[in-house]
Amino acid sequence: MSPIDRERMLQTFLALVTTDSGSLKEGKMADQVESRLRAMGFEVWRDDAGQKVGGETGNVIGRLPGTRQGRTLLLTAHMDRVTPGTGIKPQIKNGEITSDGTTILGADDAAGITAILEGVRTALDQGIERPTIEVIFSIGEEIGLLGSRNVDLTQLTAKECYVLDSSTPVGCMICQAPAQAKLNFTIIGKAAHAGVEPEKGISALQVAAKAIANMKLGRIDEETTANFGIVRGGTATNIVMEKLELLGDVRSLQMPKLEAQVEHMTRCIAEACEAAGARYEREYSIAYGPLNLKPEDFVVRQAEAAIRRAGLEPQRRATGGGSDANMYNTRGLQAINLGCGYRGAHSLKETQSIEGLENLCRVVLGLIEVYAGL
Repeated sequence: MSPIDRERMLQTFLALVTTDSGSLKEGKMADQVESRLRAMGFEVWRDDAGQKVGGETGNVIGRLPGTRQGRTLLLTAHMDRVTPGTGIKPQIKNGEITSDGTTILGADDAAGITAILEGVRTALDQGIERPTIEVIFSIGEEIGLLGSRNVDLTQLTAKECYVLDSSTPVGCMICQAPAQAKLNFTIIGKAAHAGVEPEKGISALQVAAKAIANMKLGRIDEETTANFGIVRGGTATNIVMEKLELLGDVRSLQMPKLEAQVEHMTRCIAEACEAAGARYEREYSIAYGPLNLKPEDFVVRQAEAAIRRAGLEPQRRATGGGSDANMYNTRGLQAINLGCGYRGAHSLKETQSIEGLENLCRVVLGLIEVYAGL
């Protein structure tokens, strides 16, 4: 396998993490990756996903014609990052890249973007035969997979894709990830003066407390979780709470289990409301479906072959979080999420090893070779 230019790779990564790129504010990052793709000969365009979700830019999509006939290779990573993620000042020590401790590093997902850019560039520099390569650099992944939800897949020729966006070690493949349901309950009781006539009120808070006391939450089984993460309600300390909102989610690898958990939570709310003379409203939606890949699936076999070409041993894993891979699979494009090797994602202690980044570039180069039939 051709060597990766480590110094150039490092400079690409540093340029990306020092480019501010919040969710729906990916304009500067989009400009940078588009420029780099065009310099490699890609046809590049942006879709209207940004207009649909109120962002600065759409997804950046590129296509590089192949030198060999065959299947198209689609590589994807996301351009946005969580907060605090502006003004990043990367530090390098003992082969590890971190921030200065006041922000995240942004390796999630600058590592994925770097590996795609440098893996393809290495293939071009070395004159390696290649398939047609398509890329998607998506927006709004961190706030609901908005880019992958709204990208026009009919513009692509690939039938499967490789998402570079997992905090597992390089060589890991996320083959299972849960579906997610979004739940918003509003419990409506009756206001009353809490000091003068509290008995005339119906406390939405007490109703919610009784409902939650009867509810299974947290780890339901090895495939299913449920949580309320936001509670909002009340207008004053001397008023019996009339209205309370409970916002949460349910996740499961199996849709029947997810639906059963949603109905269980709804039933607990309904019974508590009926007993107290309150009522409730429910908003419910499926954010994305599950990722359930089998060892014999095409993307798994191709990813394994590429990882071995990179000198690593592939590992199949499951996760409790969602990614663009969930959304692409939900929309009919078989996708697998690959480990990028960063640690401490979404925290001030986020770290990316230079060796791990180089290995990730090798995996991308391996995918190019596998798809080219080399």
